[in-house]
Amino acid sequence: MHYIKTTSIFLLFTFSVYSQNNLNLNNLQTFEVVKIIAQKSNQNRLDLSKITGSPYSMETFTLAKVERANKKASVNLFLRYNGYNDEIEIGESTTQLTSEEALLKDKNLRATFNNNTYQFITFSSKKDKPTDGYLIVLYTGKNYRLFRQDKTKLSEGRLAKTSLEKDIAPRFRKVKSFYVAQGNGMPIEIDLKIKSIRKQLRTKHLSKSKGMKKIKSEEKLITFFENLEQ
Repeated sequence: MHYIKTTSIFLLFTFSVYSQNNLNLNNLQTFEVVKIIAQKSNQNRLDLSKITGSPYSMETFTLAKVERANKKASVNLFLRYNGYNDEIEIGESTTQLTSEEALLKDKNLRATFNNNTYQFITFSSKKDKPTDGYLIVLYTGKNYRLFRQDKTKLSEGRLAKTSLEKDIAPRFRKVKSFYVAQGNGMPIEIDLKIKSIRKQLRTKHLSKSKGMKKIKSEEKLITFFENLEQ
């Protein structure tokens, strides 16, 4: 292991793993972009061969761009999002199967891959107190910012009670939810019913949604908030 000291954080990486083709070393010495940390995640204690589905948004690592807020420099890494552990794993290549390294959970970092931009941010769901986690940036306007959360939850399996039944294997299931922030406020989870959105946003300016009771797709949700900006 080798350590490069930047202005205020340490960047930890293995030279044998990350070549100069993957990491721009000139940028790293001046741009505090990322801290690679070894982590023993919850998933490592699971036998994935006995679980149907996947904890990942995409199985393979893909080349990603990581940017730091208010900085012009950036760095490229191979990343994938683990929705079960809510972390962005770092790999050596697209063929790597497992990883114990993850992107630093820093609110000033943004990682873009698979056509999604992930941001670590404080948000509030319907049931829980404010928490920190990864949200995908869907829309950023003058008055509203729209996000999506892609979580993976583990459903427990069940043993057959009789010989006529079959065992039900535990499985990963994808759960999507949407959040909106007004101005620089904290993102809050929203219900996709127009009546609920009006109540949650405390706004009456929803005339352009006349006749619509519920937003049924992500594309229409983005368009909805674009129209609110006009």
